[in-house]
Amino acid sequence: MRRCAIIYYVKNAWVALSFFIFSIAHAVELPSVITGKNEWLFTPLEFGKKSDSQDTLTSIQLFQKVNKLFERKGIALVLVIVPSKIRIHADQLPDNNLLDNYTADRYGNAFKLLQSDGLNVVNLNDIFLNSPHRTSDTPLFFRLDTHWSPAGAMLAAEAVKAAIVRSPVLNSAYAATNVEKYGVSWSTRKVNTSARDLVALLPPDGKQISPEQSLPFKVTRIKASQVGLFRVKPIQSGLLNAGDNIGITVIGSSYSNKNTGYPDALRFTLQRDLLDISISVDQGAWVGMEGYLRNDAFKTNKPKLIIWEIPERELRSPPNSKSRDARYYSDNTEWYSRIVELLK
Repeated sequence: MRRCAIIYYVKNAWVALSFFIFSIAHAVELPSVITGKNEWLFTPLEFGKKSDSQDTLTSIQLFQKVNKLFERKGIALVLVIVPSKIRIHADQLPDNNLLDNYTADRYGNAFKLLQSDGLNVVNLNDIFLNSPHRTSDTPLFFRLDTHWSPAGAMLAAEAVKAAIVRSPVLNSAYAATNVEKYGVSWSTRKVNTSARDLVALLPPDGKQISPEQSLPFKVTRIKASQVGLFRVKPIQSGLLNAGDNIGITVIGSSYSNKNTGYPDALRFTLQRDLLDISISVDQGAWVGMEGYLRNDAFKTNKPKLIIWEIPERELRSPPNSKSRDARYYSDNTEWYSRIVELLK
């Protein structure tokens, strides 16, 4: 076994870190957390402004150019943009801090631009807004956390599967990967969850907030035995065996971390094993992809399909973003040139 160089997100720290970097770099004063209705919490980092437009366009153009590099390499790419919680659950925002027009339209505008050059993009925004879970007792995002809930993670995985099947290019790559049998079981009752990164940003003298409850699911790999029965094989997240011929890589932010359930949800909806890579927010999507392409996990076992996830708000952060940690800053042109070399 060969463990891929994966940097996992540290629970309850990444929102505070990204807020700190953003506020210092932009010299702005923002509340550390927005308290909405019914004890819903939101990060102000999800709000955008028109001055983000040029950086967002730069990111979109880089995604489009990288997509063409993968095409020439015979690798299919699908981009998954995680919609902002403040839009999906805008009904829970406080009346004095509602969505502005730019933030309200940001996802749709970015989606159209990304698609305009032939890049396959999953429109989770419309799917999430139209889901009955959005206003149910199993919402799509955690009330006290920035991340999607089990319901949101599974809905995202279902949307990815549907997008793959609709696209001849993606479906051809998907069909060329090995089938694995997975089953899913949902809990019959809600359980307390530790997902509460936004609670850590509340003033220390505030009232205590009880743990949030969610309805989790469990995905298991099913292997047929010689006697026709079934046994469950534990899923080993992040491990790669060259002999397994894993043809799908899922790479992204903390939304793609195994703790959210999203990688396992994809295993179930796709009925495929996959390599899942989660990159911490201080490094970002560009460092994550470059690191993967440099790793033996890519060099010795090139995938047929890459599912690349990025949070909507990170579209405004190209490699040279001023809000990026200096250790992971890169000139945009130089970053792209390195990717060109890696994909020769």
